[in-house]
Amino acid sequence: MRVPSKPIRTDAFASVSRIIEAARRLFAANEGSTTLARIAREAGVGVATLYRHFPNREALALAVYERILTTEIQPLLGELDQSDTPRTVLLEVAERLADITRAERGLADSIGNLPRVTADFLGRSDETFGPAIARAQAAGNLRPDIEPRDVPYLVAMTITALGAIDLDKPSRRRYLSLLLDALNPAQATPLPPLR
Repeated sequence: MRVPSKPIRTDAFASVSRIIEAARRLFAANEGSTTLARIAREAGVGVATLYRHFPNREALALAVYERILTTEIQPLLGELDQSDTPRTVLLEVAERLADITRAERGLADSIGNLPRVTADFLGRSDETFGPAIARAQAAGNLRPDIEPRDVPYLVAMTITALGAIDLDKPSRRRYLSLLLDALNPAQATPLPPLR
């Protein structure tokens, strides 16, 4: 969602919230083929109001995805810093993201570059990933050359791939768990440096 240059009025905020909620429902119900005019009607606003806040379908889809990530994923990321088992929390984050991209296919299809958007959102949490990674490395549970900025890309690539394959929830959990186990140092070879 674009950041307004001045505080948003209460009525405008309510309109934006209704638009985002309607868009999420309709993207899910119609696999992304719904029109912006239909979303405006569902939200109880005029098309001009929708376009004032969201100039195109991708901008609206990004706002919906940002809301989902903020309300459903950010609280899980907050648990990383408190957890003695960061792998479990990271698995839960990855699973939840995979569930979202599977359930919200219409939304995912309306976002230009889902892996990049997901990685950028997760990348904002370097301060969360950093301590969790350091603890796991100190305990010998994570290869020493993993950096905090690696995690968002690994998770984003994996959940995007899992979203493209129709797997049931236990299978998705299995492959996500396998990915996390691959980060263990036991048989790791040195990573090429980041550029």
